[in-house]
Amino acid sequence: MRSKHVEHSLGTPGKSWPKATPWVRSVALTTLLTVAVATLCWAPDRLQGIRRLQTTVDDKSERCKPPRKPPNFGTIFSLDPVQINFCGEIPMTELVGTNTQVSSISFLALTATAEVVTLVEKGGPIYQLNAAGFSRGRVLSDGDRARWDITRPAVRTFGGNSCLDFTQFCEVASVTPLLTGFVVVDRHRLQEFNVSWGESESSEVALNTMGKMNMEAPILQDAQLFFPTYLAVYKSVNNTHISDELEISPLFPHAADRYFFVADTGHHRVMFINASSHSSLQYIESYGVMGEARSDTTGFNFPMGLAVMVPTDESFYGLVMAAVFVADRRNNRLVKLLLGYRRDPSQPQNKGEKPTLMWGGEYYRDIAGAQYNQSLYDPVGVSIYRHWIFVSEAEGNAITVLTTNYMQHDELLYITELYPAPGVQLTGSFSTTEQGYLWFAYINRPSTHGLASIYLPEPLVRSPPASWIEEFRAQCTNATVYNLFIMANSTIYDEHVLQVLNAARINWRFPYLPGYLSKDAFNLTLMFDLMLWNETVLEGNMFYCLPPPPETTPPMLSANEGGWNTPGGGGVTLLGASQRMCSLHVVLGVVLLSLMEMAML
Repeated sequence: MRSKHVEHSLGTPGKSWPKATPWVRSVALTTLLTVAVATLCWAPDRLQGIRRLQTTVDDKSERCKPPRKPPNFGTIFSLDPVQINFCGEIPMTELVGTNTQVSSISFLALTATAEVVTLVEKGGPIYQLNAAGFSRGRVLSDGDRARWDITRPAVRTFGGNSCLDFTQFCEVASVTPLLTGFVVVDRHRLQEFNVSWGESESSEVALNTMGKMNMEAPILQDAQLFFPTYLAVYKSVNNTHISDELEISPLFPHAADRYFFVADTGHHRVMFINASSHSSLQYIESYGVMGEARSDTTGFNFPMGLAVMVPTDESFYGLVMAAVFVADRRNNRLVKLLLGYRRDPSQPQNKGEKPTLMWGGEYYRDIAGAQYNQSLYDPVGVSIYRHWIFVSEAEGNAITVLTTNYMQHDELLYITELYPAPGVQLTGSFSTTEQGYLWFAYINRPSTHGLASIYLPEPLVRSPPASWIEEFRAQCTNATVYNLFIMANSTIYDEHVLQVLNAARINWRFPYLPGYLSKDAFNLTLMFDLMLWNETVLEGNMFYCLPPPPETTPPMLSANEGGWNTPGGGGVTLLGASQRMCSLHVVLGVVLLSLMEMAML
């Protein structure tokens, strides 16, 4: 006779377990599979957020490494504040021979490994210093050190310091280097100079001037400055674009433009200036009420640091070319302005449109709120590294890292905070570099002034730089990314298409002009742009594609209220990524459950 009990292989010897009834087995297996499917659908997003900001090690060669190409990218959540670990320190006495404070430091990438540095001694002249890999226009390889070290002493000194001689500088606030030279912001004026960075013997040539250095009292005129502090530049191609070889289309006149944004601090406004002619500066408009400090969306209270992010992350149905970030010092907030177009019948050359600045959002200090530790305290400087926004806080003695919110365009998100070791005071002067480093001026208490560098925290550097985007695009030209992530939401999809068309300089607005391409019919290969990557990577929806690109380009698609159709009439099924993954898991689970039931009968 067959025994009614069987001995469990994993049980205690000598004990047996009753055979489960079919419905008990079904319930147990169903519960197990449900938990497994839920885990598969939930785990990836959670695991993406488990990131260490920076491992503190004693070996500088380890914590000061140049960026490495990661295998994939995901969501970066808010990270705990971290203490700054120096990669290198240079006392001011080694750089310029005197122990004085730095009022401005700025980097300019000349090549992939060579950068020029402009430095302003507080109340003194302007110095040119070079990264260790740059000398007379030639790149010299020095291993990893070329990534963060600065040659000394200074290569050149520009101008003197005199408030009585108009040919000299007076109380220089900042210097903005350009490929063709630099722009100096000093007392009540700004000046653009032409200079060759690779020739130490060449002299600067003045091109443009705006303002009057000898003004003793503020003059409320559109083109007159009053104690300006910082300047940022917008041009059609800069280091956040895919490449510098984009052809400029006459259909988009702004593509050839060059604009200056000036923090007219004493007048509590940001000036918008057309600098395209390289021979004159044309005032366009201002954001803020001249001479009036405000704390709402209409103005500023002592604006200082400026930075431009292009392409912007915005998705509007109008043309938005860039985001301008402003350190609104006495309001303890970071303000985001949008550079776009508005209707203006007096601008027939632009089809009735005029470039303008619009409100885009803010990140402010909530003194009584729950996010007190993530707020800003006396922000004075702003710098951009890829899609990260670095804000220097003078009184807060820290550098706060923010980013834009992909879902809520008027919101800025806190990422982390970098703070110095005890005894080190940040002065507010700092700059990020294209090589993945951050340089800042500091005071080693009580009175030793210098510059220091850090290699940016690994989670921030793990976002691909512009040089990787072309490879990324070549490997992701299949429709999978779009069908899974972009096309899952018709509103987001349409907004993204318009932004990418704008960034690619494609005429989608004027059917009567040549080269017209409707926004409702486009090629996915053509449309994949850095802007799409910038937006989707913030939500963790983009990954680095390993499969090779398809032999043929994806089909042309057209959008309508019911979805997206191919030219032949075939429909495209649109599901979100998580829906598709979980649906597949459920189907596999049901099949597996059926097979197990059949095997146990």
